[in-house]
Amino acid sequence: MKIIILARDMQHSEGENDTYGRGNNDDALGIKKTLADLHDVKILSVNEDTYLKLKEEKLDVVFNLADDGFRSDPTLEPHVAAMLDVLGIPYTGNNYFALALCQNKARAKEILAYHSILTPKFQVFSAINRKINPELKFPLIVKPIREDGSVGIKERSVVYNKEQLKEQVEHILTVYKQEALVEEFIDGREFNVAVIGNKRSLVLPVAEINFTEIPKNTPKIVSYRAKWVKQSLVFKKTPVICPAAIDETLAEFVKETAKKCYKIFGCRGYARIDFRYEENVRTSDVSRTSDVDTDQKKENKLYVLEVNPNPDISEDAGITKAAVAAGMSYRDLLLKIINYALVEAN
Repeated sequence: MKIIILARDMQHSEGENDTYGRGNNDDALGIKKTLADLHDVKILSVNEDTYLKLKEEKLDVVFNLADDGFRSDPTLEPHVAAMLDVLGIPYTGNNYFALALCQNKARAKEILAYHSILTPKFQVFSAINRKINPELKFPLIVKPIREDGSVGIKERSVVYNKEQLKEQVEHILTVYKQEALVEEFIDGREFNVAVIGNKRSLVLPVAEINFTEIPKNTPKIVSYRAKWVKQSLVFKKTPVICPAAIDETLAEFVKETAKKCYKIFGCRGYARIDFRYEENVRTSDVSRTSDVDTDQKKENKLYVLEVNPNPDISEDAGITKAAVAAGMSYRDLLLKIINYALVEAN
């Protein structure tokens, strides 16, 4: 079988993505190395000539890693999948619809809320002088509305007052040239769940980001440095534990919620759903017949932060660790994802 790995165009890669390795193509090289003894594998960078090059190739499937879209513009990531649809070429991962639907984080949160899936309260800022919704309570976290891989997220992204909020919103608007998503910061445990498959999906073991070694006054977040800069302290202090050390009841609830999100957004191939879990939350949402004082009533809350179609699938990525925890090798995972692409095309 001939496989084309469609990778990022390094000629246009610049800025934060290119600084520490997210902008390179190590994942493409790793996949090629893993599959080269089984199949004819070639790496092709995505650019304006890709359409004609693919049209000339005699290939069986594309492994789509072009998460930076055309000209390293992540907003054009869905267009790569659309191009492959037009060409009629089977490809791994999610289609245009799912990629586009999840790309706008605020729109995705509205969809989650419509389906009664808990997500942190939020507000979108298109200008620094917009008044904050009084329902939002500090601390808040400020993110670019259309980025993935923790791009634009730093320790100072968590803000505790209006002055800090204004500063971070201005930073997002100026540096990333897009709206700022401001949401309540849930200071709890962070889980993520990888789901693979098409209409019949397989939920992999729940993973947890271990924040126990983070300094006390540092916000417990997976910043860009924590995710990508391997030599940084925060990268070393935020290891992934998979399977997560949680009881079976919670694990099943997290997995069922992940599976529901996967279906709602029309995901296929593979995706990762990120959660925050807040324990012992005070609530007044108690039946009037309850004998418990509402001020003392506590509950646990599971929030969906994001649905991530086509997440990082390199050999040291979280989805690979989850696959290994489920008894697969890296090669097994890649072959399954390729098979999902071929099945979807038939």
